[in-house]
Amino acid sequence: MNYNNELNLLKTITKQIYEDAILTVKHTSFKGEQDIVTSTDLYIERHLIEKIKLAFPNDFIHSEEYHNKTVLKDRTWLIDPIDGTSNYAAHLGLYVVQIALYDKGDIVLSYIYAPSFNKTYYAIKGEGAYLNDKKYHVSDKQDPSNFMISMVGLSHKSSDITYFKKIIDLSIDHKFKTRMLGSIGLELALTSEGIFNLFYTNVTNLWDLCPGILLVKEAGYILLNEKNEPYQLQDKNLFVCKDQKSVDIIKNYILLSVISG
Repeated sequence: MNYNNELNLLKTITKQIYEDAILTVKHTSFKGEQDIVTSTDLYIERHLIEKIKLAFPNDFIHSEEYHNKTVLKDRTWLIDPIDGTSNYAAHLGLYVVQIALYDKGDIVLSYIYAPSFNKTYYAIKGEGAYLNDKKYHVSDKQDPSNFMISMVGLSHKSSDITYFKKIIDLSIDHKFKTRMLGSIGLELALTSEGIFNLFYTNVTNLWDLCPGILLVKEAGYILLNEKNEPYQLQDKNLFVCKDQKSVDIIKNYILLSVISG
């Protein structure tokens, strides 16, 4: 199925809604311990939903702020108005606006806008990944001398930090570079460009994951779970690997050590 109409809508509305939102007075509050929500989040999500429903009135919504109890069915739009809200509230530009479309049992469209980087990423299932309208693939960027790992999800809510500890130990032992940027959407987008050789998260919220998941898939990355099997939505752990070397590192130094240890 062709999703160009949906993509063109996002190209038309997303940046403008974001720019309108940041002109308003920003208010910050907490929706849980250390969980920040700003008036900007609410403005962006509300207006994205309004425009999407106007164009596709029969579609469903699953979003972080207003529709976080819904389930994926038929055509469902997944919206994270600001992924990396804590960064945004602290005036740190590591955040994105991200949207995905779920249809026919899979993620079929993703769109990630990173304002501070002036980058727009998008992908349609089976058609590749695009950055600022230029198609790209992980094979475009090869730099074996600079092995980098990104991970996100380590917080007060993390009941199991086994893999975070293993990755930190791995990085120290093998002199790998490790980054935690605080925005899963941004980290997956940068990963898709080939910047990170490995990415790990234990985040399971679909509005956090779905846009970036399709992007890294279409860019040619390998997605695994903690069983060293192809990652599926709702798996508890996601490992994103740039190449077979990265897969072997995950298997031999992270997964097997947890199983045996």
